[in-house]
Amino acid sequence: MNDAFTVEALWAWYGKEAGSLAEYDVLHCTGGAPRRAMFSKYIITASLGNPPSAAAAQDRLPWISVVGLPFTDQLWTGISVMETSTLRDGANRAVVPTRYLLMDSAELVRRRVEYTTLWDAVAPVRLPPEHDESILLEVSPPAVGGLTEGLETIADHAPGSTGAAGAAGTGERRAAAVEWAVSVAALLLCGSPVVITGGGALGARARLAVFDAVVGLLPYGVRSGLRVGSCIDGGDRPPTQLAFGPRHTPSARCVRLGTPPQVPAGPPEDYRRRLSRLIEVVGFDAVTTGLRELDAPVAPADHGPLLDALGRLDPFRAAVDAVEAGQQSAQLVAEGLNSLTDGEDTESDGFLRLVECGIAYAVDPGGRELHEALRRHWTHERSGPRVSALMAEALLNVVLSGAEHAMDSASCRTRLDALWRLVEQCRKEAEVLRLLPGRTADGRRLRYAAECLCLLGPDRVAGGRADAVHALRDSRRLTLEVLARESADPVRLVAWLTPLAPAAPEAPAWLRAWAVLSVREARRASQAEPRPTAEDAVHVLTATVGAGQPDWTAEAVRGLWPQLYTVATGPGDGPGPGDGGRPGEDGATARFPLLPRTRSRGGTRKPSPAGTPGTPDVPEIPGRSPAPSDPAVSADRAAPAAPFGPPDARTLRTLLTADPDVWQHCRAAADVLSCLVGVPPVGPPWREAACLAYARSLHQILQDGNLAPFLGLLVGELAGPVLAEPWGKEGEPVVLTALLRVPHQEVAADLSRRLAARDEERRRRQAARERERAVQAQRLSEREAAHTARLRATRRAQENQAVRQAAPERHGGTGLPTATGTAGAAGPGPRSAPTATGPRADHGRTPVVGAARPGEEPDPLERLEHAARLPCSSRDLAAMWAPFTLDLESAAGRQALVVAGRWWEKAQDGERAALFGHLQRALLAERQCSVDVTADILHEIRRLIVAGRASGHSGGGWQAGPVLREVRRDLRARRARVRELRWIRLRAHVNLAPGTPRKPGKWNRGSTDR
Repeated sequence: MNDAFTVEALWAWYGKEAGSLAEYDVLHCTGGAPRRAMFSKYIITASLGNPPSAAAAQDRLPWISVVGLPFTDQLWTGISVMETSTLRDGANRAVVPTRYLLMDSAELVRRRVEYTTLWDAVAPVRLPPEHDESILLEVSPPAVGGLTEGLETIADHAPGSTGAAGAAGTGERRAAAVEWAVSVAALLLCGSPVVITGGGALGARARLAVFDAVVGLLPYGVRSGLRVGSCIDGGDRPPTQLAFGPRHTPSARCVRLGTPPQVPAGPPEDYRRRLSRLIEVVGFDAVTTGLRELDAPVAPADHGPLLDALGRLDPFRAAVDAVEAGQQSAQLVAEGLNSLTDGEDTESDGFLRLVECGIAYAVDPGGRELHEALRRHWTHERSGPRVSALMAEALLNVVLSGAEHAMDSASCRTRLDALWRLVEQCRKEAEVLRLLPGRTADGRRLRYAAECLCLLGPDRVAGGRADAVHALRDSRRLTLEVLARESADPVRLVAWLTPLAPAAPEAPAWLRAWAVLSVREARRASQAEPRPTAEDAVHVLTATVGAGQPDWTAEAVRGLWPQLYTVATGPGDGPGPGDGGRPGEDGATARFPLLPRTRSRGGTRKPSPAGTPGTPDVPEIPGRSPAPSDPAVSADRAAPAAPFGPPDARTLRTLLTADPDVWQHCRAAADVLSCLVGVPPVGPPWREAACLAYARSLHQILQDGNLAPFLGLLVGELAGPVLAEPWGKEGEPVVLTALLRVPHQEVAADLSRRLAARDEERRRRQAARERERAVQAQRLSEREAAHTARLRATRRAQENQAVRQAAPERHGGTGLPTATGTAGAAGPGPRSAPTATGPRADHGRTPVVGAARPGEEPDPLERLEHAARLPCSSRDLAAMWAPFTLDLESAAGRQALVVAGRWWEKAQDGERAALFGHLQRALLAERQCSVDVTADILHEIRRLIVAGRASGHSGGGWQAGPVLREVRRDLRARRARVRELRWIRLRAHVNLAPGTPRKPGKWNRGSTDR
């Protein structure tokens, strides 16, 4: 493109003949007379005004104007050269002719011809030629471009340029020249003409070089319609858009050569700022080369394409456009970020989009080049806060995307590790931690932020970083959410509490409440001033109860007892200690939702039923199972909602009724709190050692003087489980002694009266039970006597009938058989009594339900149902149930089985274990069943229970587990007995010497004879 070439040009000679008094006109032109009017119009349009006299020292001829003529179908470039001559007109005035050349711009644009190059081709052409045809211009680009020559000229006129020397001075001169050229190029976007002053001593070619320096900082397509002039006369409305001229030129912006002008705000200033930044980032040569490639015609007043042209050259804008079009790449984003310096454009939306893409690519293995770009912007004071906010959003988005797309926790943890590694490299942990929870009370964002920290772990988040620890201490809501989540795992919770140092003197009061869970010696930290509040204590207790940790719950109660006591005795929304009432149906409605999984008595975790009052549903992450951990929420950690809000008595009611097993190590304190908040106490496990520990703790608590106003309530409620049936429980006297030693005589006397009344009621019930047993025994003996009498009468009747039948045979058929038979059949006396043809009719059969005779007892099934509702013993129930077990397939047998199941549900363990033994004895003794029949009946009952078919349609309390375990124990006992008998039989046949050794484990291990 820098080689010489030839271009065809149309020409015209504008002037007047020597001695002529006519006006200036086209004397000669290409095409002859028909083209004169057209050329005259073009020349007049490009006229620069009246030149000075030949004796003027400045702004001397020639004056050159270059005008782009954008036609609809073709672009043309016209060059007008006004020069001196020796001709004089008829008025003895000097004739100033004008050479005008018009050429097609296609080849000029393709070769990127500058103004100086065009002038070098036009300068040697002398007109008029001897013909009227077009001419050929030899265009040969110079060794030094016009842009470079123009910058040197501008630098020579820059203020202070004379004293600069050396390489540094040369750089400063060039930078000043570039700054002036950029500002003048931006002024062209204002639409008004720009006049450069202070260049009167410059020649025409130097002035054109200045134009090359200015227009070279615009897209090359601007030349297609731009009008420039080497000098104008300063008249109104100059015909050019860029020219040299006097300072008093009206309707023009005057700019002194070398002194940067003030660019007005708006698109011109935007162009100047973006072009300057682009030159600084990409380089001057790269920018000018890129602008020369943009040859599409564009007007200076068309701001949009001009700014877009810079955007195509600007790596930042190119990257932003690629992101908006969805065609970004890691390299393109890195180039866009690296093109920004000193926190530039950090407030723009494009910068935020690039940083977001950069963070996303930094997670991938191929995004290493983005780390340095992000680190540079992150550590800058202007752009750092924006990058930190975007990084916090990126961390949350990883957890959110894992929740929505059901990603596994390993994938989410990998992405989080990569992002957090970048945070660690920039030392921005504390800043990101403060931004994670957000400023608004958004529970959903808080849960995701806590899940993010849980996935990263305490070592990555707070290990060895004092500023990160301070950030976690300042972010109370976020830290509480994390601790509540990690409380399900003691090891992880201690790992979080260790760097937080809750026992440290500088730790906040709310964090010192958790010191009771980290180290035992830190319990005194909760007593230091300022002490943790009641709300802080409830937070800790909520975590320990939700985690199902009895030992931690006991530590929390012991270490935070004053705060918990304050909550229990303070004003609440429901029944409190003052009224001694019980909680209503909604008595456990809490603002502190528990973990969705709690430990049952069997040690397994089971979810709380949805919709149960007092246990509100915990919001779950969309697309996830109820087990927490998002995306990574791991199944080994629960996900409670963070407990925030003022605690009250309802909060404690929820905790105390959540899981009784979690309070087993502090049962006495839990019962006291239960009484204070209106929840029935549970009482101790009725074992001697457990009751002793319960009594000691209870005695110590009741000695507290703060509880004096509530002693009556406490002792009255705490005595309930002790005085409740069954009476005479193991360890009961120890607990009663602790209650009777309460430091209040009236309360102790009242409890003594209740105890005496209980004992009297117990004796009365025992006496009534003995009387009932005596009556039942009397009735049973009467029934047995009547049954024996009937059997004897039947036996005598059978014997008499046999004698009568044998009489005719002995007497040979003589006698009066008819009369005797008639008399025997109808005669009076004992023989006329109704005879029985066999044993007892109801022997071994199920009694008929609802067939009671007048004067007899009620229906047996009704008696059985009545006994099942009362605290009946297993012996009495077995006696009443035994007749119905003879036919289990009948309706009465099935109904009796259901009734017995209801008794089984409410009975004590000892009574349950004895039921089948009493039933076996009742069938053998009272119903006179054989051993095999009795065994079959018991086997059938147990089979129905284990198969789940013993409850019927009306419900029932049979539980297959205890019955199955009882059968297994009986089977093991029988097997052991069989093995023992075999061993006895073996010893009976084989004479073993007293000292004969036996191989251990070879014989029966279940034998008791060892």
